[in-house]
Amino acid sequence: MQLSSSTLLQGGKYRIEKVIGRGGTSFTYLALQVGLNRKVAIKEFFMRKFCNRDAETLHVIIPSEENKEFVACFRHKFIKEAQAIAELDNRHIIRVHDIFEENDTAYYVMEYLQGGDLSDRIPQAGMAEAEAVGYIRQIADALAYIHEHKILHLDIKPLNILFRGDEAVLIDFGLSKHYDVSGDQTTTTPIAVSHGYAPMEQYKQGGVGTFSPATDIYSLGATLYKLLTGQTPPDASDVFTDGLPVLPSSISSSVCNAIAQAMSPNRKNRPQSAAEF
Repeated sequence: MQLSSSTLLQGGKYRIEKVIGRGGTSFTYLALQVGLNRKVAIKEFFMRKFCNRDAETLHVIIPSEENKEFVACFRHKFIKEAQAIAELDNRHIIRVHDIFEENDTAYYVMEYLQGGDLSDRIPQAGMAEAEAVGYIRQIADALAYIHEHKILHLDIKPLNILFRGDEAVLIDFGLSKHYDVSGDQTTTTPIAVSHGYAPMEQYKQGGVGTFSPATDIYSLGATLYKLLTGQTPPDASDVFTDGLPVLPSSISSSVCNAIAQAMSPNRKNRPQSAAEF
C-alpha cells in the first residue's frame, strides 16, 4: 500500500504528489519540498511481500514475527545505501538531499530528474553510434568514480539511467555492493539480476563476493548493445553458449569489438576498468 497524494512527511517539510516508481523493496514518489518550493523524488523502504500499512497512522507493519529480522536487515541496508550515495560527488550520479526515518520505515530524498530514462530515447532500430557512445562515456565516468570507492553498481541498464537535461545520470543503487580495501564485500544485497544485462557471475552464489569492476563493465557493454540495436541483449547463458548475435554493419568495428570484449562470458577477458573499456 503506497502513500496517497497530499501525505505530509517530516512535519510538513515534504508533501507527496504521486507514485513514480515501485519495486519489490520500495516505492518512489514525486513530492514537493515545501519550504524551497522544489520538486524532489522520495524513495520509501517498503518490502511489499512482507509489509502492510496501517491506513490511519500510515505506519508500516510486518505481520509475521519471523520476517521482522529479515526486513530489518534490508531496511538497514536501504539506509546505508542512501548514506553511501549521499557521499558520492560525481555529476553523473544521482544526488541525495536528505535521509530520515518515519512511519516505522525509512526514506531518502533525491533530486527529481525530469528528462526521462535512457530507454525512452532508443529508437526501435537503435540510435546513432556517436549518440550512444556519448551516453556510455558519461556512465563510464560514473562507474570509474564508484569503482575508485570500492562500490559495484550491479544493475547498469537503460532504465537506471535518467537525464538532467542532456546529462546522463546513474540511479538505483539498490543492488550495489561495497567492498573493503582488500576487495572483500562489506554489504549484503537482495539477490536479483536484470536479464540480458547481468553477467554469468551475478547468477552464482558468491559470484560477486570479491570486488571486480569487470562485472559492471559487462552491463555497460550490454547497455551499449541495446542502444545501438534497439534489442535487449541475450541472457548471459545464451552468450556463453552461442556468442553474441552479429551486430549491424553500420556499427564501426572498434565499437563492435568493444561490446564483444565487455560481454565476454569470462570476466578475465573483459576490460578490467571503465577507463580501459
